[in-house]
Amino acid sequence: MKQRRMVSFNQKTDEYLQQYMKEQHVRFPGDAIARICLEHQTLKEEKQEKQKQASTIPPVQEIVEVISQRINRLMETERLFLRNEWFCMEESMKRSMMEIFQEVEEKQAAKRSEIVTAFLEGYNK
Repeated sequence: MKQRRMVSFNQKTDEYLQQYMKEQHVRFPGDAIARICLEHQTLKEEKQEKQKQASTIPPVQEIVEVISQRINRLMETERLFLRNEWFCMEESMKRSMMEIFQEVEEKQAAKRSEIVTAFLEGYNK
């Protein structure tokens, strides 16, 4: 349903309306005005929607802070993991070295025992 209105425009607005009518192939000024108003309303709604979306996005500083905290927690976790691995490896190496030293000592003791036994046997003959 259309409403009839009498409107007055300044020269610049009238020139814009005439140019718009030519570009959009609109025959009547009322239809051109209706279309311009509809386009304006659509742009206004899009702008409001963008502002809503922009308001839900946190500021860059906040994002950087959250990411920094997560990276710090990850680095701390990795540092503790590596420290634990290093400690386990060190303990394993100590055990291995102690086992090797013990084997060497046992072999040396057996060898000394053989030498002493051989010496004693030679002395008893």
